[in-house]
Amino acid sequence: MTRFAAIAEIKAAAGLRMACLRGIPSPWTEAAKGIFHIKGLDCRYGAEGDGDERGALAAWAGDSSVPVVAFENEPLRTGWAEILILAERLAPDPALVPDAASQRADCFGLAHEICGQMGLGWAYRLLMAQRALSHDEVEGKFPPAVGQFLAAKYGLNPVHARQAKARVLEVLGLLDERLARRRWLCGAALSAVDVYWAVFANLFAPLPEDELPALPMIRDAYSCRDGDINAALTMRLLAHQRRIYDDHLELPVPLG
Repeated sequence: MTRFAAIAEIKAAAGLRMACLRGIPSPWTEAAKGIFHIKGLDCRYGAEGDGDERGALAAWAGDSSVPVVAFENEPLRTGWAEILILAERLAPDPALVPDAASQRADCFGLAHEICGQMGLGWAYRLLMAQRALSHDEVEGKFPPAVGQFLAAKYGLNPVHARQAKARVLEVLGLLDERLARRRWLCGAALSAVDVYWAVFANLFAPLPEDELPALPMIRDAYSCRDGDINAALTMRLLAHQRRIYDDHLELPVPLG
C-alpha cells in the first residue's frame, strides 16, 4: 500500500518520486501509478501535508496540478506522454508501448484521445465544471467553487464547452469498437492504452468503495448521470476496465 510522504520529503529524495493528491483518484495520476506498478518501479509518493509549508507543491513544481514526477535531478515531468516515456526508459520490460512504428503511433494517438487536451478525460472534466456551475438542483455535482476552479484552470471556453459531450461520446465509441474486434486496445498485448482506459473509466463508473476509497464528494461527482454517456459506456468497456484492474493494477487503489 502506498504511503504518501510530505512534498518536502520527496523533493529532497533521490530516485523516482511523484506528487499526488490524497483521497482523489485523478486519472492522470492513477495512470502513472499504474504504469510504475506494472513495471515494478520503486517510486516514492508524496502529497501536501504535515511537514510542508502552504503551497509546497506549487513552490516546487510551479503549479499545484498533479501528477508531478521527479527522477534524480532531471527536469520535472507533468505530462502523461513524458511520464510514460520515462517509465519505458527506466523499465523497458514489460513494454507498454509497442516497438513497431505504426503501432507506436497508434498507441500514442489512442492515448491522446483518452489523456490529452480535449481528450476523454479533459472533455469530461469540462462537463463536470459546467454541471457544477449550473443552477440546476441535481445530484452528483461538485460545489460551485470547485466548478469555478476547474473552469478557470482548464479553459472552459464556449467552443470547447460545445464540443465536450460529443468528444466524450466519440472516444467511448472508438474504444468500444476496438474491443469488439480485439482483446487489447492497442497491439497484441497489454499497453499503456489499456491502463489509461481502466483508470479514466473511474470518472464515469467508479470502482466499488472498498476498492477505490475516494473522498465521498469525489465519488459522488465521478458517478455519471448523463443518459447518453452511460449508454455509450458499454458492458464491454466496463469488463475491460475490470480485467485490467484485476490482472494488472493495485487493489484497493492506494489513495493515501
